[in-house]
Amino acid sequence: MSINKVLVHTQYEENYGFHEGGVHWKKKGGHTFQIMIDADLLMYTDPAKVFGKMLESQNSDLDRFTYLEYEVLWQEPTLLGTQEDYIAANASLEEDDPTDIQDFEEGWDGGLKDVNPIIGGVDFSDSLDQLNSLTIISPSNNSNK
Repeated sequence: MSINKVLVHTQYEENYGFHEGGVHWKKKGGHTFQIMIDADLLMYTDPAKVFGKMLESQNSDLDRFTYLEYEVLWQEPTLLGTQEDYIAANASLEEDDPTDIQDFEEGWDGGLKDVNPIIGGVDFSDSLDQLNSLTIISPSNNSNK
C-alpha cells in the first residue's frame, strides 16, 4: 500500500444565466483537484463514478466541475527551470529556425509582450502597422450610409 497524489482533471463551467434566473452553462477551461489516495483503490472501483460523485460537493448554482480524467503522480515532478531559463533558451535558438517561438520583452505591466511580427514563418509587420494605424469611425460619422 502506497499513498500517491492523484490529480483529478475537470471541465470548469460558469452559469451565465444565474443572475437572470436561468441556466446557461459556459465552458471556461479546466480545473484540477488533487487527492491523496492508495492508487490500488482505483483499480478496484470506478474512478469516473466516484470522482464524479465527489465533485458534486464542489458544484454550486454559479459554477460546476465535470470529471474528465485522473492522473496518478508516482513521484513529484522534476523542476525543469524558471521563466528566465525559458527566455534564455528561446533567445539561444537560431532566428532562421522555423520552430522558433516568438520573441518577448517585458511590458509596462511587468508581463511579457510579443515583439516578433513573424508568426508561422509569415511576416505580419506591414499588417500590424496597418492595424495600429486604423481610424475608428463611429456609425454617426460614417459617410458610407
